[in-house]
Amino acid sequence: MVLVFYGHFIEELMLLKNPTAAAHYKFIYSFHMVLFVVLAGYVAKDNVVAWPVGEFIKHCFFSRLLPFLFFTLLMMLPPVFFDGKFYGLALPSVAGYTQGVLNSIFGLPSFCIPSWFLLLIIGLESLHYGVYRYLRNADIKIITAAFGFYVAGYLFNLKFDIFNPLEGRTVGWNYFFIHEAITLYAFYLAGLYLRRKQVFMDRISFKIVVPGTVIAFLTVLLTYTLNKGAFTFEYYDAVVIMLSSHGHMLLFPLTALAGCALILFLAEIIHAPKLLAWMGQHSLLLMCLNGIFYHYINPPAAKWTMVNLPDTSGWVFVVGTVVTVVSMALCLPLVFVFSRYVPQLVGKPKRNGPLLRNFI
Repeated sequence: MVLVFYGHFIEELMLLKNPTAAAHYKFIYSFHMVLFVVLAGYVAKDNVVAWPVGEFIKHCFFSRLLPFLFFTLLMMLPPVFFDGKFYGLALPSVAGYTQGVLNSIFGLPSFCIPSWFLLLIIGLESLHYGVYRYLRNADIKIITAAFGFYVAGYLFNLKFDIFNPLEGRTVGWNYFFIHEAITLYAFYLAGLYLRRKQVFMDRISFKIVVPGTVIAFLTVLLTYTLNKGAFTFEYYDAVVIMLSSHGHMLLFPLTALAGCALILFLAEIIHAPKLLAWMGQHSLLLMCLNGIFYHYINPPAAKWTMVNLPDTSGWVFVVGTVVTVVSMALCLPLVFVFSRYVPQLVGKPKRNGPLLRNFI
């Protein structure tokens, strides 16, 4: 989530033609969304495929879709009072709200762009529910399926380029980003495979962790700039998972998996303090709350930065870090309020009270 907050601010500096910000963006985006998918696979429940269809649909609705709807409605309120960045939507206006609602229904969450990941998770979990029952009895099936889904998904998205704002394709056939879920299911299976083999379940020797961290970092550092295409979203010379823009067929997974390994090794070294662990448990909330900064705060903050501060790599990193820390700190009271009083609306439907009964 730190990388998400940092990346979304750095993106605004990149759009203002800051070359250092562009390098930071390309580095982070080469792996950070894949990391979410690997972690989602790591914590996936094996018995989910045994659930009745109705129970699975109920789970998806209350755990994923309801938070998406809740934050979409919530984020429709600020445009009445504040100017924001909404990619061509004339807000507040009837036409702007109508188009924004239609976009959100058909797969582009215009009022809270970061919430798109909730839709992708529904696509991934639905694919997993249908497929994993045929894979779970053999490691070789999981490995083979991972390769197969990656190749099929990569080629499919390269060929059809389903979701591309540059070409005017923003709504229609991208329900739950299932087209991208095909590609990313390979990484979901990678996380699941790590869990099956109990990797990272127990403490790992520093003799492995330290050189592993160095090797993973150097792999990302030395390969992320080599991935120069073919990007379906040509406006950004970088991996953009939301737009199924992966770049090179081999370099993309190499850098992405190295980046995932880097963060997992760092987690072994750092031992997250209680606050970070608590924030990690509320990643869904933080992802959606990032929409406040994505739409309203980051664009003017980036413009102010470009005008008032030196255009150097050091300053880009310092400002990006400060904005990230302050933004996440400002989210904490809202995370506490939502998770304490309406957890059923923000991804925890099994909880009971204090204002609502449990939904599941």
